[in-house]
Amino acid sequence: MSSRLLFLLMLLAPAGLVAQEAALSPATSQELWLSASLRTRAPKFMKDLLGDHYKKLRFGSSLGYRSADNFFAGRQLYLELHSRYRFNKHFNLGVEYRYANRGALRSDRQRFQLIGGASTSWERFDFSYRVIQQWVFLDEGGTSTFLRNRFGVEYNIRKWKLDPSFEVEFFTRTDDPQGWNHIGTRYRLGTEIGLGKAHSISPTLVYDSDTRVAWPVNRVIYSIGYSLDLWRL
Repeated sequence: MSSRLLFLLMLLAPAGLVAQEAALSPATSQELWLSASLRTRAPKFMKDLLGDHYKKLRFGSSLGYRSADNFFAGRQLYLELHSRYRFNKHFNLGVEYRYANRGALRSDRQRFQLIGGASTSWERFDFSYRVIQQWVFLDEGGTSTFLRNRFGVEYNIRKWKLDPSFEVEFFTRTDDPQGWNHIGTRYRLGTEIGLGKAHSISPTLVYDSDTRVAWPVNRVIYSIGYSLDLWRL
């Protein structure tokens, strides 16, 4: 090997290592999530049919917007339909369907979720757990499946309406031929502001961290959700 070629390789090697390290480093993004939800009881004509189950069943829908890195550059507009059955004050089971419009450059996407929830209280703390089996229907006819586990805690501050809540959620992809693969973690810190008997707003700071994916992104997300509970009226 000539001295000139050896010298050139010595110069290019560090640059290659830096490029490789940069490719592995997650990108960063700031996003805005907005949503409006409507929740209600089952229709009244089902009351006689459902009997004691009528008060335990809830239906709802949500319309949401999710931005790209530019808050006003829309990345996704979605519509959700969901229902939940509350067995008692501790356990519930629900289903959810989402249709998402992802703009002109990407095809629309659909997903379905089976959701189980549990909650309990201790002194001024409220603890919750949610497990989701999620199916995402892909353009080429395939399906991606995910298992999501979310743990939450809320603290009831005496004589204070803005009770803080914290949640952490773990995302696991379950359709990988090599086995289940943890692909990300989501953290939420927020509160709920009551606006009367049935109205509320939930400002939340969300941090998403990708791992073990081709193009990882760490996202700081500013989320604001509005909710109208018709069954409280």
